[in-house]
Amino acid sequence: MHYNLIKQTNRRYLEELNNRWHEFPNVVNAINIMQKTEWVINKPIYDLLKTCIMNDYGKGKLPVNPESMELPPKPYDIATNEEAKIQWKRQAQKVYKDRAKQKSKYIQVRQILAEADKFINRGGFYYPYQFDFRGRIYPKPAMLSPQSADYSRALIKFKYGRKMGDDEAFADFAIAGAGLYGEVDKEELTIRTKWVEENHQKFIDCATLPLEYTWWENADKPFCFLAWCYEYKAFVESDYSPDFITTLPLQSDCSNSGLQHYSAMMLDEVGGKATNLIPSNKPQDVYGLVASKVVMKLRDMKDSEMAKKWLDYGVDRKLCKKPVMCLPYSLTQYSCRQYLEDHVVKEKNENNRDHSFGEDLFKATQWLTPIVWNAIDDIIVGAKSIMKFLKDVSRLVASENLPVTWTSPLGLPIFMSCYKRESKRVKTQMGDSIIKLSLASDTKIIDKRKTAQSICPNFIHSLDASVLQLAVVKANKLGVDTFSLIHDSFGVVAPDVRLMAKALREAFCEIYGQDILTNFAVEMKQMLSVQNQKKFPKLPAKGNLDLDQVKNSVFFCV
Repeated sequence: MHYNLIKQTNRRYLEELNNRWHEFPNVVNAINIMQKTEWVINKPIYDLLKTCIMNDYGKGKLPVNPESMELPPKPYDIATNEEAKIQWKRQAQKVYKDRAKQKSKYIQVRQILAEADKFINRGGFYYPYQFDFRGRIYPKPAMLSPQSADYSRALIKFKYGRKMGDDEAFADFAIAGAGLYGEVDKEELTIRTKWVEENHQKFIDCATLPLEYTWWENADKPFCFLAWCYEYKAFVESDYSPDFITTLPLQSDCSNSGLQHYSAMMLDEVGGKATNLIPSNKPQDVYGLVASKVVMKLRDMKDSEMAKKWLDYGVDRKLCKKPVMCLPYSLTQYSCRQYLEDHVVKEKNENNRDHSFGEDLFKATQWLTPIVWNAIDDIIVGAKSIMKFLKDVSRLVASENLPVTWTSPLGLPIFMSCYKRESKRVKTQMGDSIIKLSLASDTKIIDKRKTAQSICPNFIHSLDASVLQLAVVKANKLGVDTFSLIHDSFGVVAPDVRLMAKALREAFCEIYGQDILTNFAVEMKQMLSVQNQKKFPKLPAKGNLDLDQVKNSVFFCV
C-alpha cells in the first residue's frame, strides 16, 4: 500500500517537499525513530475486553450492544390513552437516541478487538506513521493504535522494555498511576506517590479479579489504569526486583500545551505561571484558576438570582476545562456556551448531578458565558492578543486569494489552503428512478472567514509538532528508543521518564529560542502587495518571561 508521508493533495507542494526533505533532518528523523518502536498486545487487557464484549459487560465505560438496551414497557392502554402513549414515546425516544450513540462506539470496539485478534499470537508489530499538513504525527492504522480510545491504548504495550532499576524509576511509575486514576493528579508529587502506597492492596485486587473488584472503573482512564495495575502487580510479585523488565508506556501530559505555546511566544509571565512554564512546589491548574475567578465574579453579583443558582450548582474546574482548553484553537463565545451546557447535561446523565435551571439551561449557560470568557481573559493575558494578530494577518493574505504558508521552527514548509466550496446538482438514473445528488467541490477562491478561523489551531499544532519532533530526536540521543506519543503527551517506560522529560524541556526552550511570531510575520508580509503591507498589524507586545525556567519546571509536563 502506498501513501504520502505527509497528508496533502496539492501536487506542487508535494513535489517541492520531495526535493527538500534533506533541509529538515529532525522532522524526518523523528518519524523514523517512532516507527522503530515494536509493540505487542497486552494479553490481560485483551482477555478482559473480550470477556466484557462477549457478555455485554459495560465495564470501564465500555459501550454495550445497543440492541441490549430495552425499550420501556408499553402501557396496557396505549391504544386508547393518548397521554400514556405520549409519555411512552418520550421514554422510548431517549432509548432510541442512546442506541444510536452506542452503535458507532460498539462497532469501533469490536473492530479494535478484531485487529487485536490478528496480533495476539504474533511476536510483535510496528506502526507506520504519517504527518498531517501541520507536521503532526499520526499512526496510519486508525483503530488499534497508541492514539486511539482508552481501551485501545491499554491493549498494546512495548515489546521491549527496561529494568525498573532504582527508586526514581518506581516513583515515576507511581506518579503515572496516580495520574491515570485522577484523584490526586493535581497535587504535589509526594502526595501522588503516597496515594499509591496507601492504595497498594486495591491495585492488587483490581489486577487479580477485575470483574469482581471494580474500583478501577472509577479512574479517569479506566483501562489504561487497569493496565498499570497489572504491571504494578507483576512488579510486586517480583519482590520489587530492580531487574524487573517494565514494558508499559507511561504518558507525561503537558499542562494545556496550547496556552503554553501562546505564553512562550509572548514571554507572558501571567500565562506562563498559570501553565507551569515557571517552577513551583505545587502544580498550577489553569482550569481551576479560571473557575476560581468565575466564582469571585459571581459572588460580587449579590443581587443576581442567576449568580446564586450557579454558585449553588458549583462552578468548578471541570465546568471551565473545555472552554479554557479550546481557547487556543479559536474558541468563540458560541462554542463556549455549548461546552458549558454539554458539561451540565453530562453531569446530570452520568453522575445524576441536579441543577435548578429547569428548562432554561440555554438561558443559564448563555448568561454565564461572558463571565467565563472574561475570567479566561484575566488569567490568560497574552493568548487573545496573539490570536487576533494571527487572524488579522491571515485575512489580509486570504484577501489576495493566497493560501497561508509558513515555515515550522524545524524548517518544514506548511501549506494551509481553505477554499470556498460550491455545490452542483447531478441527475442520474437508477433503475426506473431519477436520483438527484448534490456534489460539493473546491473552487479556486480562498475563503477568508474559514482561513481566519483555521489559522490559530493550525499554527499552534505546527508548533507542538515541532516540539515533539525535536524532543524525540533529543531523547533518542540520550538512549530512549521506545515511544508512545500523542502530540503533547509523551509515553516511555518508567526508567526513561526523566530522560524524556529532560529532552522535552530542552526542545521547548530551543524552539522558543527563535522569535516564532516575528518569523511568521516576516513570511506573511513578504507575500502581500504593497497596499496590504501598509495594513499589516503590529506585533503584540512581549513580556519578560525567562523561558530557561522551563528546564526546572517539574509540572511543565508530568
